[in-house]
Amino acid sequence: MKRTMTILTLLLTGATLPAVAQQQSAPDSVPVMQEREQDGPRMGFTYVSGPKAEAKLQEYHLTPLMSVFGWHFEQLVRPQTGGPSFVIQEVFLVAGVDQGTAIPSGSLLLGIRFPHGFEFGMGPNITPLGPAMAVGIGKSLRYGGVTIPINLAIVRSDGALRTSILVGYAIRRS
Repeated sequence: MKRTMTILTLLLTGATLPAVAQQQSAPDSVPVMQEREQDGPRMGFTYVSGPKAEAKLQEYHLTPLMSVFGWHFEQLVRPQTGGPSFVIQEVFLVAGVDQGTAIPSGSLLLGIRFPHGFEFGMGPNITPLGPAMAVGIGKSLRYGGVTIPINLAIVRSDGALRTSILVGYAIRRS
């Protein structure tokens, strides 16, 4: 009986040690998050291809390569101790100004930015042609309190593919 009690005591002690260790380390293991908002202009070029897009381009006498201008809003959350940031971006653009037209689009991108600036994200896009899926990849350079993004975006919808190169800057709002 004494042997059984000793084994039972050792088992219970062994089973409770991990729980005690977790409770003691829990405050240190919960990351403190920093939130930040920034926004700024975007500009670049878009190349449009695909049968549906080409038909619309011909209908309105437009070329497939067009200018893009717009504005970008960003909400970012990152661990205070470092690591990747989780980013939500709203991007509103107008294409074709160089050809005497204005084709609006809006995107909501959910993504990740790594400490050295590499970033990617994806989300819905809407234009007068309808909904599409946007995927972006790029690099954000930091210069003082300003972020300078350089991005490649690919937007795919039924019968159309838009490939864009965008640059700009973003200034921290909060």
